[in-house]
Order: sequence, then C-alpha cells, then structure tokens
Amino acid sequence: MRALATALMVLGTVLLFLGGVGFLRFRDPYSRLQAAGVGDVGGAFSFLLGLSLLSGWGWELGVLGILAVLFLFTGPVATHAIAKGAFLRRHPPKEGG
Repeated sequence: MRALATALMVLGTVLLFLGGVGFLRFRDPYSRLQAAGVGDVGGAFSFLLGLSLLSGWGWELGVLGILAVLFLFTGPVATHAIAKGAFLRRHPPKEGG
C-alpha cells in the first residue's frame, strides 16, 4: 500500500510540474489553460489520493477527501472563468501551436 501511495504522490508531482512547464511554454491563453487545468487538477487529486492512502482511516481521510472534492469543483470553474475573460477581451487562439 505504501508503494502505491508513493507512486500516486510522484505522479501528482510530475503532473503539477508538467502543468507549470506547459503554462510557461504555450503562447495563447487557451492552450495555457489546458496545460494548467489538467496538470493542476489531476496532479493535486493524485497527490491527495496518495496522501490519503498513507494516512489510514482517521480524520485525516475526511479532510483530504474534502480537499479533493474542492479541487475537483473549483479547478474547472476557475479555468472556465479565465477562458471566458480571454474570450471577452477578444484574445484569438494562435494557429499552429
């Protein structure tokens, strides 16, 4: 169980890192949101799942569950709000990457 928890935490860290690199590397706001949204939500959820496996069945599991649900609901909402703001400011998507 400890190996699975460690693997999930490493996966979460890698996804968070790749989301940050993608955010810095991509040019238009829509591509940046794709990299940041998938990296942040997937990375944070994987990391919290690994932490919950390490913590056992105590009260920490409830706190980590609440945080995971919070990330799963607020991440897409924030990404949508930023994309709508970019659309309203008429930022065109870049063609060809």
